[in-house]
Amino acid sequence: MTLGSRAESSRFSSRTGKQSGIRTRIREPHLVLACSAVVVLLAEYAAVERGSAAWILVGAVASLAAFVVAWRLQDRLRLAPLLVMSLAFELAWIGLHLHLGVHSVDSSVLYRRWGNSLLDGHYPDAQYPPGAVLLFALDALLGGGPTRTAHAFVMIPFQLVTVAAVWALRTRWTPWFAALVALWPMNAFSWEFRFDLVPTALLALGLLFAFRERWLLSGALLGLGAAVKWTPGLAMAALVVWLLADRRWRTAGAHLMGFVSVFALLHIPFLLWSPSETLHSYRYFSSQGLTGESLWYLLLAPFGSASVSRHEFWLPADVPGWTNVATVIAQVLVLLALGFAAWQARASLRAGVAIAAMAPVVFLLVNRVFSPQYLVLMLAAWTIAGALLVESRKEQLALGFAIMAATTANALVYPYTLQQFGFWRLPSATLFVISLATSVWLAVRAVQRSSARESRSAGAPARPLVPTEAP
Repeated sequence: MTLGSRAESSRFSSRTGKQSGIRTRIREPHLVLACSAVVVLLAEYAAVERGSAAWILVGAVASLAAFVVAWRLQDRLRLAPLLVMSLAFELAWIGLHLHLGVHSVDSSVLYRRWGNSLLDGHYPDAQYPPGAVLLFALDALLGGGPTRTAHAFVMIPFQLVTVAAVWALRTRWTPWFAALVALWPMNAFSWEFRFDLVPTALLALGLLFAFRERWLLSGALLGLGAAVKWTPGLAMAALVVWLLADRRWRTAGAHLMGFVSVFALLHIPFLLWSPSETLHSYRYFSSQGLTGESLWYLLLAPFGSASVSRHEFWLPADVPGWTNVATVIAQVLVLLALGFAAWQARASLRAGVAIAAMAPVVFLLVNRVFSPQYLVLMLAAWTIAGALLVESRKEQLALGFAIMAATTANALVYPYTLQQFGFWRLPSATLFVISLATSVWLAVRAVQRSSARESRSAGAPARPLVPTEAP
C-alpha cells in the first residue's frame, strides 16, 4: 500500500468513526431529552420577554420530538440520568424565572401569609388542610419570611420522588412514562409556583406500595397526601372497594387504618388548638362556586346559563342556583361508577391500582372548580395507570400523546393564556375532551384486564391433588 493510499484510508476511517459517533449520540435518549430541555428553557425565556404564548409551543414541539425518539429507544433509559436531568431542568427553570422576575400570587403572597401566621402562633384561615399549612410554614422558615424562592426549591424533592415512584413500578413501560413525569415541561410553571407536587408524590408512593401489597404503609402515605390536599383520599377509597370486592376484609381494614391514623394525626392537634380556623378549608371548599375553567362552564355557556369576566375567567361564574346541586349529583354518580369499576376489577391487582389512580383524576375533571395545577397530579396518575395497563408500544405512545396534548392545552389556558380573543375556551375544551377520553379508556381497560384474567382462571384445569412430577 502506497503512502497516499494509507492517508486516504486513514481519512476514510476517521470520517467513518466520526459518523458512527454522531449516530451513537443521536441514539442516546438522555442526550436527546437534555437538548430538548435546553430548547424549552430558551422558549420560556422568549415567551416571558416577548409576552407571547406562541413561543412555548416551540418548546412543546421540540420536547414532543425528543420524547418520540426516547420512546423508540426507551430500553436505554436509566433512572439516575433521568433524575439528574429533572433536577438540572428544575434548577435552570427556577433560576430563569428569578432572573426574569416571574412570580405568582400563590407562592409569593398567600403561602407567605399562611406560613408566617402559623410560625407566629396563629392558625391561618387557609384554603387548604393542615398538611399544606405546615408546608407553607416550612417555606416561610427556610425563606426567612418570604416564600416565593424557598417554595420553588422545596418542591424539587417531591418531583424527583414522583419520578422514582413511577419508575419503581418496574413494568415494561415505566422508563418512558417516568421520563414524561421528569421532563415533559407543560406543568413546570405549577411545579414551581404551586404545591401540587406534594400530594402527587404521596399519591404515587401510596399506589406504588399498594402495588407491592404493603397496604398499611400505602394507606398511611395516602392519608398524608390527603392531609395536604384531599384528592389522594379518593385513591384510598377505591383501593378499599377493590379489597372488599376480593373479600380481603383485614387487608382493607389495615389500609383504611393507615389512612385514618395519619390523617387524624395531622388534624387533631390543630382542631384542639383552633377548630374554627382548621375547619375553614373544608367550609371554603364546600362553598366554592362553579368556575369558568371547569367542564361545567363549557357545557352551560352555549345555552346562556353561565358567564364569566373576559379577563378573570378563573373566578366563579354567574350561573343559576340549581347548577351547584346538579354538578355535585353528577360528580357523585361518576365516582360511584368508578367504584363499581373498582369492584369489577377485583381479579387483577394492576387493574385495581390503576382505577385507584383514576379516582382523583375523574373527581378533578368533573369538579365544579378546576385549576390548571391539577394536571400535575393527573399526569402522574395517567402514567401510573398506563404503566400497569398498556399492552403494546403503540398504545403506550398513544397514551403519551394524549397526556402531552392535554397538558399543552392546559398550559394555553394558564399560564400562557390567550385570553385577548377569548381563545382560552378552545384549549380548555380540548383539555377536557382528551382528559375524559383518556381516563375512561384507562378505566375500561382496567375492567377488561380483570375480566380476562378472571376468565382465564375459571377456564384453567383444576390443580391435581398429587403432583405429577417429582419436586
